[in-house]
Amino acid sequence: MPLTPVLLALHVLSIVYWIGGVAFVTTTLLPALSRLPARERFGMFTDIERRFGIQARVLVVIAGSTGYGLLVRMRLTGLLSRGAGWWLDGMIGLWALFAILLFVLEPLLLHRKLTDLARRDHEHAYALLLRGHRALLILATLVIFGAILGANGVT
Repeated sequence: MPLTPVLLALHVLSIVYWIGGVAFVTTTLLPALSRLPARERFGMFTDIERRFGIQARVLVVIAGSTGYGLLVRMRLTGLLSRGAGWWLDGMIGLWALFAILLFVLEPLLLHRKLTDLARRDHEHAYALLLRGHRALLILATLVIFGAILGANGVT
């Protein structure tokens, strides 16, 4: 079996699960948790997201490594930072943003800051979580939409 289709399948599946998880958290989990008393929301969210966070980290690594493999095998590196490759730049930028969030900012800074805020102001901490997840989902949706168009010749 040729390696490129396998890499492509793993790449797409990792992104479906990763961004699908972001969509679920943003459009289903966080709104459902808003029905709980304010004091319980953040704790429940962190318990659930801790499990998804592990999955998201694995999926981001798979997406990045398969994406790199595809970039090299399909000889697409020449399109980077050029007008015709805007969609590749978008995918790499989105991946880098999530990698930084999941591997650096969240464990070293964001979790502690949000936990401290939640102790003082449950509503504000929850609102920040929801706003941040919405922004990430909107950005991911735009990048995926653009990547599909760009990969199919729309410039």
